[in-house]
Amino acid sequence: DEDGEGGDEEACRRSFEDAVGAVMEVAPQEFLQCLPECSNRMKQWLTMKQHRTLALFLACDLIQHLKEHSEPAWPVFMPAVFECLAEKDGDARTPAAYAISLAAPLPKFGEAAPEAFRRLGQILSGPAPKKRDESGKIAMDNCLSALFALARHQLSLCPPDVPAWQVVVSKLPIQDDEDEAKKVHKAVAELLLEQHVGLLGPDQAHLGKVLSALAEVYKQENVCNEETDAVILRIFQMLPRDNLLKLASGFSEKQQKKIE
Repeated sequence: DEDGEGGDEEACRRSFEDAVGAVMEVAPQEFLQCLPECSNRMKQWLTMKQHRTLALFLACDLIQHLKEHSEPAWPVFMPAVFECLAEKDGDARTPAAYAISLAAPLPKFGEAAPEAFRRLGQILSGPAPKKRDESGKIAMDNCLSALFALARHQLSLCPPDVPAWQVVVSKLPIQDDEDEAKKVHKAVAELLLEQHVGLLGPDQAHLGKVLSALAEVYKQENVCNEETDAVILRIFQMLPRDNLLKLASGFSEKQQKKIE
């Protein structure tokens, strides 16, 4: 039937885009000559609702593998990235947020960072997706990952009315997008070990919540890898016993058992 054919065609397009991304990964310099054609394709796809997600995933691959060399294509897809953040469709919001996560470390993204902070802050401060809204939950996790990346790399450009680190810490841990969860939890543990001022908050006000989140994901192999488990264990072993007991008073029973 037509719906089946359409689904097969879209799956084929996604597989082709994955293959293009793999070429970028192994030969980024050689791929640069293809950037103008990629821009042309994205221009076409972004005008068609059924292909916007595909265009955004191609944009993500360009940013991830070409880094600053992808910037000539940004005017083609960055407006769509910000438009899709406001979409009800989680399938479009996910690659839009992921694109921001990938672009956040690049200095050029500083031009768009204030607006990205505002939009992500609004989304994350809004209502949570419903339990059965799987694509919505994945999209929300990617928005959290994006705001985390912005807070790490572009905090000086955060508008004063957006408490970026506070919002990030309040939404930890990530549970639905397992790839993003592993990446973010690893980075959070490493920043905590470095005593990162933003993550800890004023007078270390965020410490209890961050420790609670790390205790929650410890030994949860779907959202936390063994390397991160080792860092988390080290963090808890380094904390003075009295301080830990005081902070753990806000932990769930499950979390308290994990740190015993």
